[in-house]
Amino acid sequence: MQQNHFIVCGLGRFGLCITQLLTEAGKSVVVITSDTCPQDRRDRAEASGARVVLGDFRIASVRAKAEISSAAAIILTTSQDVTNLEVALEVRGGQPKLIVVMRHSEQKLAQRLEKDFGITAVLSPAVLAAGEFVYAAMKPTIAEVTVASQPNRLPRSRMRYEVLAIPCILLLIYSSAVIIFHSTLNLSWIDSAYFTTSVVTTVGFGDFNLEHAPAWLKLFGIGLMFAGIMLIGIIASLLTLFIVSGRAMELQNEFLASRKKDHVVVCGLGQIGVAITRDLVEQGVPVVAVDPAATDDDHRELNIQCPLIVGNATKTNILRRAGIGKARAIIACTSNDALNLEIGLTAQSTVEGKRARRLRLVMRCFDYDLASRIHQISSDYILLSEAQVAAPMFVNTAIQKSSTTITPPL
Repeated sequence: MQQNHFIVCGLGRFGLCITQLLTEAGKSVVVITSDTCPQDRRDRAEASGARVVLGDFRIASVRAKAEISSAAAIILTTSQDVTNLEVALEVRGGQPKLIVVMRHSEQKLAQRLEKDFGITAVLSPAVLAAGEFVYAAMKPTIAEVTVASQPNRLPRSRMRYEVLAIPCILLLIYSSAVIIFHSTLNLSWIDSAYFTTSVVTTVGFGDFNLEHAPAWLKLFGIGLMFAGIMLIGIIASLLTLFIVSGRAMELQNEFLASRKKDHVVVCGLGQIGVAITRDLVEQGVPVVAVDPAATDDDHRELNIQCPLIVGNATKTNILRRAGIGKARAIIACTSNDALNLEIGLTAQSTVEGKRARRLRLVMRCFDYDLASRIHQISSDYILLSEAQVAAPMFVNTAIQKSSTTITPPL
């Protein structure tokens, strides 16, 4: 029968990393995972020295197979907050002295969960890892490149040409009418503008009229009335659509982004992206966020005080709208390794030869082998794994509560 061992619930990338760190520290480990877990992951856990128990860790009989009654600690590593909390409460009720370290996405609830439910430690990998991403983005850049002869010109925020065309047409008609009324009716420029405005808006106070004007001028006045009604209606519709559709907010965000300098572009507003952005903002670092699915309402709910560019960060025009040419670093932190790498490659291609210093490229990477291969080839790309950064902190917390400490790997 095992004594004072550590139980790891869940064998995802994060759970596997915790398992390997525990076994490297000389701890006895039992992993509970479902039979749908990839075989290679189970093999790696067993190769590290852990014992694997197949089953649903929410079931007491499965936890009994892991000999929970004699365990020193249980670490809940899945990404399902509700599942982790459910098991933590059940374990806490059955074994009140057992160390329970739980993963939860909302670090702001950690103290409340620990205080109200007696959970030993509630940690968020995203929040724990955010500081490492921020450090990687902000540390001084050593490498410099030759300044290109052509300056880097970023496109300004622009409206669609058809939206601008309508006001221009109205202005042209209005100006022509003022000139015609001034020259044919012998009105002053002010009176001509006043009369034109009353015709275009169909107000018609009666102080000026075309009763004794030539027939062609009366026909011109009729056309001016219809043109005024149509153009004003179109402008009102476009203005309403412009505001309701969110395009006004998009232009505001693009304008704010264009004014940023030496900022960090964060691509992906998942848990880790939000944590990184908040960390940067709290440190006073200028930030521009990019996400293809985020809305401005989501942005406000996240309480992130920085411009949001809605779009695919693998597109050059989106990165330019985020001010990539003047940014100090870009952090690609989506949940897809290939997408993060593509964002990094696109950003590098966009600014290559147009800057006085290298753009720092920091990318989230789940595949440790991929990160190692890229680091061997190029020093321009910094690939970090959320699991690799946060797992040692989970392990140290669990062991420290058991009166032992291990040193995280460098």
